[in-house]
Amino acid sequence: MLKILGIYILLQSLIAIPQFLTTIYFFIGRPNILADNTGMFTECLYLIGLVLLYVQLFRYCIFKTDLIIDKLKLDQGFEDERFEFNIHRSTVLKICIIIIGGILLISNIPPFCKDILAYSQQISDYRRFTDSPQAKYIVFEFLQVFIGYFMLTCSRMIVNYIELKSKKTKKDTTV
Repeated sequence: MLKILGIYILLQSLIAIPQFLTTIYFFIGRPNILADNTGMFTECLYLIGLVLLYVQLFRYCIFKTDLIIDKLKLDQGFEDERFEFNIHRSTVLKICIIIIGGILLISNIPPFCKDILAYSQQISDYRRFTDSPQAKYIVFEFLQVFIGYFMLTCSRMIVNYIELKSKKTKKDTTV
């Protein structure tokens, strides 16, 4: 369950990272912004903290689940009622990755198509792609569609990477 939560956190972080990049791009465009407006500086610090929090939560939920279980004592205080599945955990993880990738793909294809259409209707108004107001949305939605497609088609590779890192982390903590 913690690994599924970690994959969900990764999905949610995809929303925070473009906001962070947009804020950085805004700072690059206006170098004297710190003297004019400290609110934007505070927002940038907030977004950096948020991205770091997402990275740490993802890292602990995916690769250091044993540490979380031990610290929070999640395996104690239960009666001996066992509810067992005959499914290997990598199969459950693969199913969850496929579901999350499908959700990511399905939820981003319509806005991606809408923004491509809006850009193609206004293509004569802009000299460069980056001048268009839809450009950042097109890039962001394309990346989400690509990541969703990647999660659907390469779910076994993602599971193998998670399992390999988990085994390596477990081996490092026991040594």
